[in-house]
Amino acid sequence: MAIYTQPIKSTKKARELAHNRSSWEREYEAVNVEALKGILSYFKYLYAEGEISDKAYEALVSQALSTFVKNTISLKIETMFDEIDVTFKQASEALLTKILV
Repeated sequence: MAIYTQPIKSTKKARELAHNRSSWEREYEAVNVEALKGILSYFKYLYAEGEISDKAYEALVSQALSTFVKNTISLKIETMFDEIDVTFKQASEALLTKILV
């Protein structure tokens, strides 16, 4: 079986998808950061008012940061798989075109 080794040309549609994805990714990250700031601010308020103990404050902050990191990593992995999928589809289309022509 021959392997297709020619470079894959970036189509207009692929470039638009990549641009839209990165715009969506930036927006998602910004929302995620704002949500983290808001929740940490609320935890700080609860702690300052004596509503939660030192231990509870530390646990809540730790959980919020863990969730933030998990969401960020999940987004990066999802984006990477989407890019691999687009590249695979382009390679498949190019290979099929080469076979059929």
